[in-house]
Amino acid sequence: MEYQTNENFGLDLKIDGFEDMSMANGQNAFIIYLIIDNKTSSNRKVIVSKATYITNKKEQLEQDNWLSGYLIEEDNIKPNSFKKAGLVFYKSKLEKISDADTIQIAIELPFEGAELEICFMKTGNYWQQIESKKREKEIKLNPTLLAKSLFKKIERLEAFEERLKVRFENISIKVHLDNWVKVISELHSNNGITIDQSINVECVAYDIDGQILDVSNCNVNNDTFFGFEILEFYFNENGIADKINKIRLYPKKR
Repeated sequence: MEYQTNENFGLDLKIDGFEDMSMANGQNAFIIYLIIDNKTSSNRKVIVSKATYITNKKEQLEQDNWLSGYLIEEDNIKPNSFKKAGLVFYKSKLEKISDADTIQIAIELPFEGAELEICFMKTGNYWQQIESKKREKEIKLNPTLLAKSLFKKIERLEAFEERLKVRFENISIKVHLDNWVKVISELHSNNGITIDQSINVECVAYDIDGQILDVSNCNVNNDTFFGFEILEFYFNENGIADKINKIRLYPKKR
């Protein structure tokens, strides 16, 4: 079957025909095949929303299901490769596929801050792309990338460290369920294996306007300190990882 193509953000999208199929649940359905072709040299994560079908009589119908064995809702597409999705429409609602029917498909690129909304129209033996909308979208980082981003936002007050003869080493950040944040660090002595006095270490999270979101602290007792100590700071508000613009870490006298 013939089809037309068009590139969008390095993706080539095609409707590769349709067929009748009897589903395992007993429903008879049309399967419309969508090809998503990654024309770039990078891995791409795509999220495909269920499609909307509008008949030439103007009736709007929503996709019922996905065909197993193909791309379902979201996937990673390797460089210069394509994946196919099977869009399932039950015949109990969509009785036939006719010329001038249209299908609207939304695809999100979550790590690229982009979203596509594509509309195809059936014309003879092919589905012609008749409309393409491109939108910027806020990038949602996965926990690993979000932790790396937050690490770059750590600010130390080295004058405070020098005054108390300590230093921070091996600082790391973990982002957990619901975008909670844990900051981990070693506190070392600059004066051998002991510290002169007990210390309170504060870790403060700020938003983009410089407002304090939360404060976490750890107490370090000079009587039990030996060489270094592991410190852990927790910010457990849901979604706080997305709000943090700066993390300030500093010691002070108890």
